[in-house]
Formats: sequence, structure tokens, C-alpha cells
Amino acid sequence: MFIALEGIDGGGKSTQVDFIVQWLETHGIAHEDILVTHEPTSDNEAGKKIKRILSGEEAMSLSPLAFQELYIHDRKEHLERAILPHLRRECAIVVCDRYFLSTLAYGRANGVAHDDLMALHEKILGPSWTMPDVMFLIDVSVETAMRRFEQRNKGKSPEYFESKKELLQKIADEYRALAALFPAVVVIDGEKTAQEVSQTIKKFLFSQTPLCTKQS
Repeated sequence: MFIALEGIDGGGKSTQVDFIVQWLETHGIAHEDILVTHEPTSDNEAGKKIKRILSGEEAMSLSPLAFQELYIHDRKEHLERAILPHLRRECAIVVCDRYFLSTLAYGRANGVAHDDLMALHEKILGPSWTMPDVMFLIDVSVETAMRRFEQRNKGKSPEYFESKKELLQKIADEYRALAALFPAVVVIDGEKTAQEVSQTIKKFLFSQTPLCTKQS
């Protein structure tokens, strides 16, 4: 099973990753069979460059398309070195904080054509291109997200996208539009408490996804 969590920052994706892992383990999935991961990664030059730009350590000098191309190169390494090898295991589950839907939402919000982003995925990823079984889109308002940024950052400088309210609104709108294009996307109301969001996710997983347990 390949699970991805998506949405603008401030939606509580990382918190929900922890809840999902706890729930899986209480339902018989061994800890070693669960891979918790995220994008961008820190395992290759593309991922490291993305993080330098987002943190402000390096200036944004790339076009919107070139910036998203970095994410896709990072994704290729991520798939081939971590996700795909893990999915070959018996009872394997991958829980990924951000995946390809983020590339589409952020790219489209910056004016990049949807078809160009999909074509880049096909060109760069090739046979490694893998879709998640379910993508939970945790949908929050930009106002809620920015309030959570302030609480989380506590005086620290915001990341690149966190200070751009109008762009964040466009990104949130693109996520909602993308949810209608991909049947694997499940939209979750992120305005609710973390516990309520967790319950919604767990109910979906319990009702839709048969969990594998190893035979003794």
C-alpha cells in the first residue's frame, strides 16, 4: 500500500503521518514493514537544492517549471532508492508526506501548464513512475495555515511559500481542482482538530483497504 498526504503547509500532514503509523501498528502491521518518508528528500543534490531555496539559504533563481523539475528529479531518486524497494516487501506500506500532487498544485499555481508537468514526470521518471493507492488531501484555509505557521515558527523566518498569501490561496485552489481529476484523492477537512482528521483517515483506511498481516 502506498499512502500520500497532500495539501498546503499548515494542514497538519506530519501529525497525521504519525497517527497513521500508530494505527497501522495497532492493526498488526510490523514497524519494519512501514516506510515513513517525505518530499523533498535530503538524499540527493536536487532535494538539497530545493531545501536551500525554501529556507532562504539560496535565492530563487529558477523558473517555476525548472523549480518543479528539481522536485521530479528528487522524486526519481526517492522512488528508486526508497519507495519501490520497500514496496517489494511482503505487507509493505509506504506513508509519504507530499508526493506528485504537490508538484502539480504548486506548479500550476505558478503558471506552469498541467500537461507540461505530467510530461516531465513521464520523461524523467519513466518506468519508475508510481501512483499512490490513496492520496489524502488535508484541506485548510490559507488563514488557518498562516496562523499555524506563526505558532510553529515562533519568530523564525518563514519558508519561501509560507509568506506568500496570494500564492498560497492559488495553490490551495489548485489542490481542490486536482482532487476532481484523480480518483485516488480523498479530501479531508483540515479545519477540524487533529484527532477528528485522524478519525476520518482511519475510517477510510479501515473500510477501503484490506490490511496485510504476515503468516506465521
